[in-house]
Amino acid sequence: HRRFPWVPVLTIALVVALLGDIFFVVQAFERNRVVSVPDGDSLQLKDGRRVRLLGIDSPERGRCMADEARNKLVSLAQGRHVRLKDMVTDSYGRMLAIVIVKDWPLQRALLAEGLARNRSSSGSQYNQVLREAQEVARSGKLGIWSDTCRGPVPASTDCTIKGNVRAGEKFYYLPSCSQYPQVLIDRAFGDAWFCTEAEAVRAGFTKAAS
Repeated sequence: HRRFPWVPVLTIALVVALLGDIFFVVQAFERNRVVSVPDGDSLQLKDGRRVRLLGIDSPERGRCMADEARNKLVSLAQGRHVRLKDMVTDSYGRMLAIVIVKDWPLQRALLAEGLARNRSSSGSQYNQVLREAQEVARSGKLGIWSDTCRGPVPASTDCTIKGNVRAGEKFYYLPSCSQYPQVLIDRAFGDAWFCTEAEAVRAGFTKAAS
């Protein structure tokens, strides 16, 4: 009687199973590779997912330090495999996560160079790390904390009206307003100097109470 060659068959089966496991591991690894960087706080992954960096807010396109923030994120993440932690979905259906490269969150690097604001919650395990990173930039007046973005005076002495954006609301302040001295112009996040009230209104700002 011919004996069925069980050993070779089992060997082949084990090899096929092992190759299958390796394939799925590689696929899982590759799906988290960054293929593009749309802006200073978003990544596009190989599997089609777009991920916003949880806990920070970088300037939007066209604003002070927006290009620098995106360029920094490109240098840190483009083509790299990333790990996602603390993933959540916001009210707009967008995925947000702490994005890890080489054991450190990308958020930390952007904050330390003043290319984002810290928005992390007190319950996050990375909250202290991100707070300390932002303080480095703030104390050193880097990026969005520099006079480039937060100049104390307007470029023109004729343009002294302050346009201020906070919590989605846009108000402008005349020099005669009692709150005027406390209003800080942050050009990285939509604040602006205006020469006339009409100019401020056209930009969508409403006059603040005096």
